[in-house]
Amino acid sequence: MRLKAGGIRMYCPHCGKKRGENEQFCFSCGKELIPQTRSNRSLSILWRWLPLMMFLFLVSCLSGYYLYEESVTKSAIRSFEKGEELAKKGNFEAAQKEFKEAQKRRAHFPAAEMNINMVATALNVEDTLNQAEKERQQDHYDEALELIRQAEDTTAAYKGEVSSHLQNDIASARTTVMVAELKYDMKGKKSIDELKPVLTRAETLQVDEAQEIASQIRSQLIDFTINEANQFLEENHFTEALNAVDKGLKINKDHEKLSNLKTIIEKRRNSFEEEQQKRIEHAMVVAAKEEEMNRTSAIELTDLKTEITDYDELKVTGQVTSKATVPVNSIGASYKVIDGNGNEFEQGEVYINPDKLYPDDTGKFDFMIYDVGDEVENLEEFTVQIDHFTWYLD
Repeated sequence: MRLKAGGIRMYCPHCGKKRGENEQFCFSCGKELIPQTRSNRSLSILWRWLPLMMFLFLVSCLSGYYLYEESVTKSAIRSFEKGEELAKKGNFEAAQKEFKEAQKRRAHFPAAEMNINMVATALNVEDTLNQAEKERQQDHYDEALELIRQAEDTTAAYKGEVSSHLQNDIASARTTVMVAELKYDMKGKKSIDELKPVLTRAETLQVDEAQEIASQIRSQLIDFTINEANQFLEENHFTEALNAVDKGLKINKDHEKLSNLKTIIEKRRNSFEEEQQKRIEHAMVVAAKEEEMNRTSAIELTDLKTEITDYDELKVTGQVTSKATVPVNSIGASYKVIDGNGNEFEQGEVYINPDKLYPDDTGKFDFMIYDVGDEVENLEEFTVQIDHFTWYLD
């Protein structure tokens, strides 16, 4: 149908030829013609409902697409959140799988991509720490610490709970290596100068095991100090003996045995310099039996024990009683260590605590023999003999 000024011109819908207004069949093609009024009415109804139908169709499609996208997004988020929980627990391999699954379900997922990179870094750090542990087990401490430093540098750019977890692992690994290195460096050290740097390093580590090592080192340093000072004192080298004690007091300023030893050295020095001749002259004129006893038999050994420690060292403890009638002080006991063959293994002098004993008071002493070592056999057959005592009267 075409509109024309003055009326309507109609055409056959089949062949396109002109047709009359009320004709039922086309004279050109012979096919049935639809009445114009019915055709116009149907087209009018169709055009009226077409926008609504298209709108409903579009809404249906968009709703389905939205529901599908929402389902995919929720699934991706579930995988992402599960990966985060696994990563916080240190299960990085499983976390990596979840993050990759989240990215697979939702390709444009920047947080998942970032966490994939972070977990890959965490796995690399774990591998590096495992290598460091292998180096530690082989006593390659410098190599182990270098690997740990590399792991720390790798995590420097990351923040959050996973990063904190890795930093704790790194700190724990470093402490383990440094404590193991301290134990290794303690072996074979037999002087103050050798052990002091090890003590300084141990004191910087704020962990129980390192502090226990530091305590052991202090104990050894004190014993080394006492032995060194006694050697100087035996040769009347009072200045060197005092210097040795002062080194020990810098390590432990309140150590009772060192303080007592310093007092003994100072008294010995003063006596040696000022009173030696006076004591000789006084001894020559003493005739009284009591005075004689006080100077020759004032100290009696009442107990002497030896014990082998877990480190194959010989520990000696003993007890004395004052038989003098006046107070005595600065009591020293000269000893000899005899091996199983009856040969003299070592000799030295130890001092009694407390420094002053009143009549019938008891005092105690103890010392360690460190230089026995693994080469000595039958350590249980070693004996200790107290050769004589020295003391001063008030």
